[in-house]
Amino acid sequence: MRPLVSALVLAVAIAGAVPLAAQPAPRPDTEFCARIRDKDPGGICTAKGEYVTAEKVYLPDGRVIIRSMGN
Repeated sequence: MRPLVSALVLAVAIAGAVPLAAQPAPRPDTEFCARIRDKDPGGICTAKGEYVTAEKVYLPDGRVIIRSMGN
């Protein structure tokens, strides 16, 4: 009976850990990203603190990269 209980406890622990591991990491939302989002909505803030839209990448140092041109 004891091996059955141990197996059941192990199965429940593994089943509970799988959904926790599948959650994406939260995206940072810095003041920089919030300010740029007001000007150009629809982008995301990356882990590096950059604000990225479909057309542009806004860097915290003030540079803007136009994605279609790569500069």
